[in-house]
Amino acid sequence: MLDDNLLGKKLLLIGGVGAMTDLIELAHRNGVFIGAADYNKGTRVKQIADASYEIDALDIDALAELCRKEHYEGVISNFSDMLSPYTAEVAKKIGAYTPYTVEQLRMSTDKKYFKEICVQYGIPVPKEYAIDSGDYAGEIKVSYPVIIKPVDGSGSKGITICKSQKELEEGIKKARTASRTGSVIVEDYIPYDEINVTYIAQEGDIQLAAIHDRYFNGSQEDVVPVPDMYIYPSRYTGMYYEKYNDKVIRMLKGIGVRNGSLFLQAVVKDNEIYFYEAGMRLNGCKTYHILEVENDYNTFEHLMNYALTGSMGRHGTFDARFKRWYATWNVVGIPGMICQEFVGRKEIETYPWLIKVCERYGEGEKIPESAKGTLIQLVARIHVYGDTKEQLLERIGRIQSIYRVKDPEGKDVLMKPHDINDLREKINYHL
Repeated sequence: MLDDNLLGKKLLLIGGVGAMTDLIELAHRNGVFIGAADYNKGTRVKQIADASYEIDALDIDALAELCRKEHYEGVISNFSDMLSPYTAEVAKKIGAYTPYTVEQLRMSTDKKYFKEICVQYGIPVPKEYAIDSGDYAGEIKVSYPVIIKPVDGSGSKGITICKSQKELEEGIKKARTASRTGSVIVEDYIPYDEINVTYIAQEGDIQLAAIHDRYFNGSQEDVVPVPDMYIYPSRYTGMYYEKYNDKVIRMLKGIGVRNGSLFLQAVVKDNEIYFYEAGMRLNGCKTYHILEVENDYNTFEHLMNYALTGSMGRHGTFDARFKRWYATWNVVGIPGMICQEFVGRKEIETYPWLIKVCERYGEGEKIPESAKGTLIQLVARIHVYGDTKEQLLERIGRIQSIYRVKDPEGKDVLMKPHDINDLREKINYHL
């Protein structure tokens, strides 16, 4: 719970995606009234919010008028790169607070812009191949494999790994379809270890808060592998502090960051880290649940505080060289199946080392066919901790053996979880 007294304040959530149910819980434990506004009807977020409104989340004037009429003192949107600039504009109209300007948010919404800023500060990025709206694959000279993405995409949507000209042509079409602007980016594909890096800024003090290694489910053909396990701290934490942390902080200060939470994604090859993406928001990994245990600091809660007061609240001190081991099991579902019965949740919630179960889908909801190879395929995220590596691995194995999701016919909705022996082999480092 926050130190600041927010009792009775009103906060409007713009865009009620399922991940935002956490915010409503945090708002209620601090006495905050929370409304949810977008064009979707009957969502889980709207069902548990204190008020709901069917308004286009991109209609800045209508949202600002709603805030004035219903006396909302702040607005917030997280997990959506697309909505963040609109939320910032609404806040500006009503005299409220968002941590980033529209220009700073380009780090999320324009991958080319992000890479240009990185290069300015000497931060390595993957090689990029020039492409514009008039190009077609036959005119682009590349060294395969490459990865194609929408410039303004997120959640792994519209991404293709290409090993031939034919795949390149198809990948460009797919990425353009997934892009709001029709713009794509073609980069060298570096199939090596991946990391996610979290920073927290408080009144200009920017700290590295967490780094985790990303492990993947590679069993699905013709799509980008989906991450099915995150392990904290990363095996590359020491190298990151030594070679990259100061440069990244200098970059963030250079673009004017003073408050908020953000993340960077990168690949590691031959003792070099290549940064390919930023999110000027909370990450979908929900690292804030991990930080609440490790640092007694729930980032989402402090961002709520900022939206209502212009302050991040109590100052936190962070060190990505964690005192404990943490894992997030990304529970990958089979596209097209219906999540009817969730088995084992009550049992695993009795374990004192369980941090949080975050389910994306509710009873009777279907995993879209189009979810294959994207984060929409994740049915749930389950966070746990351990004091030793072996203890962490044992606990991961236990929840994997208990937690199940069944369809209406009793069939298993979930794909095979990440192999514990593979994790044991790769987590070959110490705290």
